[in-house]
Amino acid sequence: MIRFLFPTLALTASIAWAEGTISSVGRFEHRQSDGSCSAVLVRPDLIATAAHCSTSNDVIFRLGDGLSGEPFEVVELITHPLYDQTSKRVDWKLRFDIAIGRLAKPVPSGMAVPFSFGDDAQTGERLFIVSWRNDGTDRPRQRACPVIEGIQGLVTLGCRVRGGESGAPVLRKTANGLELVAIISSSTRRREQPIAQASDVRLRLPPLFDIVDATTP
Repeated sequence: MIRFLFPTLALTASIAWAEGTISSVGRFEHRQSDGSCSAVLVRPDLIATAAHCSTSNDVIFRLGDGLSGEPFEVVELITHPLYDQTSKRVDWKLRFDIAIGRLAKPVPSGMAVPFSFGDDAQTGERLFIVSWRNDGTDRPRQRACPVIEGIQGLVTLGCRVRGGESGAPVLRKTANGLELVAIISSSTRRREQPIAQASDVRLRLPPLFDIVDATTP
């Protein structure tokens, strides 16, 4: 059974590694409802999230930890042109479950720096998810997840993800810091193993950047 992970509390982050603290992930909040996902800064004025989270245009990106973070208005949302929420081909829908939002103003570099993109995930490596869940805790949950074999064109992780984690960035730790590899879309099970499925940013985001660059005044 495939489960999308919206709506509920979302991932947000101040990710602390030996290299320092990176705060470029925040809540993707619908102002007309309690629903939220997560989103990650990919340019100073652009965020990436899961396409199925883009259910309205009245949203904000709240940078930082939870409800206390600074809000940035999202003025435009663009889903991947091949994404089709009604498609009966679940594998196809998941591959393109990615969107970008343009902010009304750029996030200052002193607050957050966009992630660079990493190479495609490789089966057997360990990537990282940092997430909030709707379970009453006030601290983000950090864990490493092994990359396992799955649907072609998706990043499949041997980790359990739950409601509120749609749009969570999948990160790779390198000698130069953290790289963004994928965006969490859904959860399912393989026999008794809970797994997460994510859309590859190196493959999916460039067409969206082209659209934004062509339409931004």
